Formats: sequence, C-alpha cells, structure tokens
Amino acid sequence: MTSTPIEGPKETSPSPELKKNSKPVFTLTLANRTLQLTREGGGFVVLVLGIGLGAINTGNNLLYLILAMCCSLIAVSGILSETILKNISVSATSPRSIYAEDPTSLFLTISNNKKIFPSYSIQFDAPAEFKGRFALESPLYVLHLPAGSTIQKSVRLVAFHRGKQTLNAIRISTGFPFGFFIKSKIIPLNLEVIAYPAIYQIELPEPSEIATDGEGLIKQRGDDLLALREFQTGDPLDNVHWKSSAKTGTLRVKEFAAGGRNSFTIVLNLEAPKTDNVLTRQDVEEKIKESASLIFHLIQRGDEVSLKTQNFESEFGNSPQHLEALMRYLALFETASSPETIQT
Repeated sequence: MTSTPIEGPKETSPSPELKKNSKPVFTLTLANRTLQLTREGGGFVVLVLGIGLGAINTGNNLLYLILAMCCSLIAVSGILSETILKNISVSATSPRSIYAEDPTSLFLTISNNKKIFPSYSIQFDAPAEFKGRFALESPLYVLHLPAGSTIQKSVRLVAFHRGKQTLNAIRISTGFPFGFFIKSKIIPLNLEVIAYPAIYQIELPEPSEIATDGEGLIKQRGDDLLALREFQTGDPLDNVHWKSSAKTGTLRVKEFAAGGRNSFTIVLNLEAPKTDNVLTRQDVEEKIKESASLIFHLIQRGDEVSLKTQNFESEFGNSPQHLEALMRYLALFETASSPETIQT
C-alpha cells in the first residue's frame, strides 16, 4: 500500500466535468446511488433517440450500427462509473474544537481498496442533508487513485452553528469517462467536533465601562493591594475581603493598584433589557456570539476575563486553557449541566 504526503487545499478544485455540468437535466435516485444526466448527456440521449427513429423508419443497417455503438457507450459509462466508486473508503481527522463560520482544515484519508482497478476523476463533498450545518469551502477533486493506494488530502470545513456537530457521511461522485452522467454515492464518515460560537470583530470596553445590556464591566486590577472599600455593584466576588466584611458587617472589597492587567466580567443575560422577557432563539444566539467575541478579543489583548450567567460565574483568567474552557461552555450552553465544574 502506498501513501502520499498531505496536500493543501490548492489542489482541491472541482472536477472539470462536475463543475461544467453543475445543473443536471435529470436526476434519478435508487438505493445508495444517485444518477444525474448532464446537459451534454441530455444532448447525447436526444441524438441517440433521433438515430433510433431514423433507423426504424429507413431500415438502414448503418444507422442500426451507429445506434448500437451509442447504446454501448452509455452502458460502458455506467459500468466504469460504478467500478470507480466501488470500494472507496474515507476517514477524517480535524481539531476537536473549531469556531463556527470559520473554515478549518479537515484532513481526509482516502483509500482505494480495489486490488486491480484504479479510480479516476472522483469528487468529494458534503451530502445535501448536511446543508446548513456543514459545508466544504470547495469540493475535493482526486484525478487518479491507484488500486490498493491511500492518499491524504486537506479540505476546508465550515460549521455554521455552535455546539456538538457530527458529520457521519460524505458524498463521492464521478463524471468519468464521458461526462454524460454523474454518478454519486454516500459513504460513512465518523467525525465529531465541538463548534465554538462564531467570533467577529467587536469594539472592546474600557475598564471604567459598565454594560447595561448584559455584557461588560470590571475595574482595572493591579498586582498590589491598595486599600479596602465598600462593595459596589459589578465588583467581582473573588475581590471580596471576607475577614474584614465579617468584622464590619458589610461587604468590603480589595482595591488594587492600577498598572496591572485589566479584568472584565462578561455577563450573559438571556432576558431582554427593561422588559425581562425571555429572548428569542435568534437573539440568544446573537448574545452568545457577542459574549464569545468579547471574551476572545479581551484575552487576546492580555486582559483577564470571567464569564457570568444566571447560575454560573467563572474565575478570572487569560490563559489559552481558560479561553478554551469558556468557549466550550458557550458552545454547549444549553446542555451544560454542571458549569461550576469547568476546568481552566
């Protein structure tokens, strides 16, 4: 068994036949096979019908011979395309976590398990039923896959929604040998990833800003303790000086000298401001994207960030592990049963 090095997405342009015939004239689906008649194939079928009618009307043996040759081409096309798609297996590897709406490299290991016959002009793409969930930035095209060989190629995968996503099938198709028909089949693929919320550019808050709509706030925190003061709305609980608070009977917090890292608490509020109405699904997703974008860019800027929801508040941090933990929590927000156990 032979193998070749991983190749980048520059060589993943679609098959010339498939790209040229993107709109089939006719589609027939049977079992795990889909047969599409291309425009060129439709013209050829019309030509064959014309020759057949001419042969019947005139009784000309030459027309019968041409008709037989044309029908043979159609039969050969079906046999060859079926042979090409037979015994092709695909496995995939990708990062365990990706960001929604951001193309990520997906590495495909493609094997031709036939002992004698090679495969030609194969295209790999996401099945139609995954439309809206997954997509390949561009289909992968393999010109030649020798018998008994294995190759590795990379494509760009895009997940459109956050959360745990499963891609359990991939579509392979070919227009070989004449491009009159495109035959495709679905083969199993075992790929499961966690898609973090989409990240977009956003204006970052300053340490003195307080959010009234759910996202924002905290005061600058240095490394040296400056003084103790009374608790104010928005102060992080980890700054509370519990010993002094117990003595005075009021909450008192530690005031740090300026000059250290800024720290921000991102508050994910799922109620509409001023009305306390529950937000719609679309509004919730936008809130999660906004919170994720703030967390991502603040940590990239070097600030310390914590996340607060109705029943959860994380510690402050700005390490890659802390960022990944918060993104994972937001990705699985609806199904996170014990957010207090998030590890950073």
